[in-house]
Parts: sequence; structure tokens; C-alpha cells
Amino acid sequence: MSFLLASLILIIPLVEIWILIQIGVAASLNAVFILCVISAGAGWWLMRGEDFSIWTLIETELQNRRLPTEELLSDFLTWSCGMALVIPGFFSDLLALALLIPIIKEELIRLMRKKMQQKIHP
Repeated sequence: MSFLLASLILIIPLVEIWILIQIGVAASLNAVFILCVISAGAGWWLMRGEDFSIWTLIETELQNRRLPTEELLSDFLTWSCGMALVIPGFFSDLLALALLIPIIKEELIRLMRKKMQQKIHP
């Protein structure tokens, strides 16, 4: 697991930089800059109603051996999507926008709850 995480930490920024360069060459530096500013603004807008305390609430629920509610996980995913949009790069923006699609978000919440359930009650 740690090897996978370390690989992702190295690979994702390289992919982001490569995509930014390719779009900068195909379009222009101004277009890339404007798109990054727009996506960051959208990310801040998504995060405006939530804060990082969502993570603390989820952690508290798990420590008390309770499964977090779907609404709490949905808010956490929305906050995470906002954070991903704030990070400059089109790959993270694409992932964030995909997670905002209701059917994908619901499926991810279902998978998260299943995994958490296994951790709570092995």
C-alpha cells in the first residue's frame, strides 16, 4: 500500500505537469492560466460551506465504531472535489468533476461505507 501511495505521489504531479505543458503548447499560456484560475474559483466555491472538520467528524464516528452517514461522506467528497479543483492541473480537475457526478459519487460512498464497515466489524 505504501509503495502504491508513494508511486501516486510521484506520478500524479508529473502527469499534471505534462498535461499543463501539452495544453499550453496547443492553446496558449494565457488559456491555461485562465482555466486554472476558473477551476480554483470553482473549487473554493465548492469548499465554502464545508471545512476540514468533516474529516474529524468521520474520524470520531469510526473511533466510536459507528459508520459515518452517507450525507457526511457526501459532504466530505464534495469538499475533497473542491480541494482537487483548487490544485492547479487538469487531471485533478477531471477526477474532481467526475466525482461530482451523482451516480459515481453514490457508488464511491457505497464502496467507502463497505470498506469502513469491514474495518469496524472485522
